[in-house]
Amino acid sequence: MSTQDSTKLYCSICKRRAKGFKNRSGLQRHETLKHVSYNTLPSHVRSVPNSELSHLKKAIIKELQKRLKNHHTAVGKQVFSIHCSEDAFVSIFKNHITRYSPCGSSYFCSFKGEKAFEEVGKILDDENWGERNYGGGQLSFVRLHMPEVENSNYEQSAKKSKTKSLVNGEMTVQWKVTGGKDKENHKFEAGSAQFRFFLDQCQI
Repeated sequence: MSTQDSTKLYCSICKRRAKGFKNRSGLQRHETLKHVSYNTLPSHVRSVPNSELSHLKKAIIKELQKRLKNHHTAVGKQVFSIHCSEDAFVSIFKNHITRYSPCGSSYFCSFKGEKAFEEVGKILDDENWGERNYGGGQLSFVRLHMPEVENSNYEQSAKKSKTKSLVNGEMTVQWKVTGGKDKENHKFEAGSAQFRFFLDQCQI
């Protein structure tokens, strides 16, 4: 009867844990290669009061709105992070998480397509979550979808300017624990959700 090496790390997703890994980075690579679509949520996640979830949703919208600037130089990729607990993040995005990493204790979800804007609006309880009207017909917004004709024009423009814009539009959200430690091994860590999206502008 074979026994597992207690000095090695084993994948909690694989049904057969025959192969162990010397370090966490090796296990993380294994998860990325073999379990990229794994999204079964862990049992340790607890429910969160609706009042706390409502506050977090408003905080997300507030931080996002700050990035919806009016100047043309702001068009393009945007990113921001907001601190929140694992329980709160899962409570809000649980039906849209496309990947969960037990090794990295991280969650990932993506929003794009014709109905994505409306979908995020339902999650955050605000149908105008990703738009900021500056008056005079000037609108800054989160681009989650682009018609094929418009996308072709954007691609040609991006090639000329040598930019790497996310022309099709997408918003990704990832939760993970970030932080560090000092020379005395004092850790300072906290969970945070990082939002990445494409800011666009138009005249209405």
